[in-house]
Amino acid sequence: MEGPDRLHRWAVLDMLAHLAGAAECAVRPVAMARHWGYAGWRAARRPVEFVDHMCASQIRSRKDLSTAELEVDLRRWASQAPEKGAGRPRLVRGIPVPAVAGLPRGARVSNFVDVISIRDVWMHRIDIARAIGRPRRPITVAEPEAVRQVVRDLDIEWTSPAIDLVLTGPGGGAWRVGDGEPIAEITEDAGALMRLLSGRSDECELRFEGSATGSQLLRAARVLF
Repeated sequence: MEGPDRLHRWAVLDMLAHLAGAAECAVRPVAMARHWGYAGWRAARRPVEFVDHMCASQIRSRKDLSTAELEVDLRRWASQAPEKGAGRPRLVRGIPVPAVAGLPRGARVSNFVDVISIRDVWMHRIDIARAIGRPRRPITVAEPEAVRQVVRDLDIEWTSPAIDLVLTGPGGGAWRVGDGEPIAEITEDAGALMRLLSGRSDECELRFEGSATGSQLLRAARVLF
């Protein structure tokens, strides 16, 4: 994650500014074009991931807002984002995402809006709750959907022996990752595993029955957030 002028050092207000900016992008294609254009231009000149530059642009555009103004801005765009994102014209949703964005080959705007944005906002709820020392509330239907998407992408890229995942807590469930007979059943908190797969932190115990190799492979896995 990137703050306005630094990498991996966001404050909570930076996070809120990013979320407001992301919601605005879902509502206003011109805002998406502006931030994506800046990110592409910067990524070609500085070896930092496209998404870091995009987030920095969203944050920088709100640097002069007070806390109260930022709250109003976030509520304004977030209230419109789900409907506007889902109703975006098919032509816009089908636009290929530039390779510099780091999404899988062939990804379209719809992949970014329907998948990455959902899991990004969901994960940032966890980030903010951890930063301020409070449980995230309320638990919503986004929990199982975000976890399901991530496990699906993990399964798509998984080339190792199969494992069974039993995830507990909000968004939990049971899945088989990989093909064939599983070498282990691994139990973990859903939120903790998502943080591991995103590369944020490793707080996982990855309790397992069967081969320890399954846990080792899972601990090394990463999914795009």
